[in-house]
Amino acid sequence: MSRRVALAAAVLVAAAAVAVAGPRLGGADPAVVVADERGRELASVPLPEDHRFALTYRHSVYQAEVTETFAVTGGGFRLVAVASPSEAVLDYYELEGRRVADHGWRLEPAATPRLASLPLVATEVGRRTLVAGDRRLPLFEPGAAPAHLVVSVRR
Repeated sequence: MSRRVALAAAVLVAAAAVAVAGPRLGGADPAVVVADERGRELASVPLPEDHRFALTYRHSVYQAEVTETFAVTGGGFRLVAVASPSEAVLDYYELEGRRVADHGWRLEPAATPRLASLPLVATEVGRRTLVAGDRRLPLFEPGAAPAHLVVSVRR
């Protein structure tokens, strides 16, 4: 089985395992969409009412948990916060903005570009996970090669 087929199967299994709670394939409702590098939709998670979603992962250099929070805007989405127990992670992003120290560190960037899509690599080491409301969708497959994915928003 090819790496892409194995990843697609893993994401489909994860989506099916929590289908009753929300993550699903296809659909016309506003959603955060995960596709492979060729644009084939692998899964989607309904967009919460607050129009925010997050990507969580373990930073490979600083070995610290990171949460990137995104807000959906008219034509895409933008990064609105980065949180981590490690202040060095915030420095890594090289973004200007307000920093708050409260049970870890949080950066609220002064300005970030609007994105139509976000390419990313999901690995077992980084354990990248999509979070939308109370729904969590792991984007990595334990023991598999890195997965090249694209996150976008369907309105």
